[in-house]
Amino acid sequence: MSTLSKSMRFSKFIVILLLLGIWANAAAQGSYAHLRSWEGKYPTYNREHRNFFNLPEIQRPLRRLLSQHDYYMLTRGHTKEGPIEIVDNYLRVFMCGSPRSYACDHITLFIIDLNDGSMYAAFDIISDAPRYYSTKGKFTDLPERVRGWRYTERD
Repeated sequence: MSTLSKSMRFSKFIVILLLLGIWANAAAQGSYAHLRSWEGKYPTYNREHRNFFNLPEIQRPLRRLLSQHDYYMLTRGHTKEGPIEIVDNYLRVFMCGSPRSYACDHITLFIIDLNDGSMYAAFDIISDAPRYYSTKGKFTDLPERVRGWRYTERD
């Protein structure tokens, strides 16, 4: 076998590996990258009359992760919600209030890692007994910049 033939084979092998790597990266990001279009919109109160929490890729894991009561509180029970934000490569939204109150009590934070779709929810985050849920790792493993409830992009 000539040196040119070996060199061509090696080049083809490298090209195939590069293409597979690019494809795998695109496939992993493709599942959740479209959620970036929600940035600046409200999860339930928006002009398009779409509910962020009704998207199948959001709804299915949340129903498995949360109790029925917590799922209701996250998706419909709050009286106030902030716009969806992107911080680093995490999508997050703050909500507060409850069906029995117009005050901003029961502060809740919901976060999705756009790299892998892992979800994190923290209920009553400024109370004596906050509740944390996650599909991967712990809520406290998230970067402070992402999970910090006082942080905004403008700070």
